[in-house]
Amino acid sequence: MTKQGCQNRIRVVLADRQFTNRWLADQMGVTDMTVPRWKTNKIQPSMAQFVEIACQLHVDIKELLEVDLGKETKMVSDIDNIAKGLADKMTIINIQSKNLQGKISITKEQIYNNTAVRKMLMERGINLDDLL
Repeated sequence: MTKQGCQNRIRVVLADRQFTNRWLADQMGVTDMTVPRWKTNKIQPSMAQFVEIACQLHVDIKELLEVDLGKETKMVSDIDNIAKGLADKMTIINIQSKNLQGKISITKEQIYNNTAVRKMLMERGINLDDLL
């Protein structure tokens, strides 16, 4: 994301939450002019300030740093949901075929299947953790 995108996102989130520049400045312990300068790209918040801004605005840091999640993020989300569904179905099949019983056995099976699906995706060059 460009610096401009980050500042635009601060502006959008402030407006969405109906927070004023003064409110955010007070919460952050900065001068009244700092927030407008962030919003107009005259200065850029440090990464620590971005984290604090996200906390103050009650948004995920990813949301603050991403202007448009777009089709690629939706596709990653879809793949993630399908991967989880596949691991769940594998677990159900193995519970029945292996006659698994008890929370520990079933949890281990679920973890094993989640790991196996993630490993297969990574072998195919798809690392969901890096893409999200």
